[in-house]
Amino acid sequence: MGRSRPLVTFDMDGVLCRNPLGINPGGVSSDATSPPRLPRPTWPIERWLYFRRKPMPGAVEGFHAIAERFECAVVSARGEGSRPLTEDWLARTLGVSPPVRLRSSWRERSSAFKARVIPPLKPLAHFEDDPNTALLLAERIPHVFLVDWPRNHGVERENIHRIERITDALPILEAVAGDSGVPGS
Repeated sequence: MGRSRPLVTFDMDGVLCRNPLGINPGGVSSDATSPPRLPRPTWPIERWLYFRRKPMPGAVEGFHAIAERFECAVVSARGEGSRPLTEDWLARTLGVSPPVRLRSSWRERSSAFKARVIPPLKPLAHFEDDPNTALLLAERIPHVFLVDWPRNHGVERENIHRIERITDALPILEAVAGDSGVPGS
């Protein structure tokens, strides 16, 4: 059975909750889809990086505003080992338990994982903070909302929309949902 409302997907870190140590390193990479040679040094203890994280400014209100009109799901490159902490954070912080998809192995880069998992879900849009992921998804889904971190300057596509806060996306989402003729608009 089909969805009654259009789907919108969200990344966790840098979109819904603050990044570890409050930083967002990196930038556009030419090997965003190639498998890493080695795991990140933090992979074995990754689940603990997400303990007691604060939400991004406006994330709770923004998520709720979007959830009033759209189905919501979370797609994060966090490892499966962090599932209990991730689901607990969502329930405790957002007061809801949306469907969550997490990465099962360090052998797939974050951007490649999301580019593989998100398009089959057929979302109207995805919220992201990583420029590599935004560029890959812009080729595969209708709209990407990119958190306007300094590292994301210069990332341009017609369907990549820069936002400071999640609520900045509402007028665009409502317009494109109405234009696409999808229910719930």
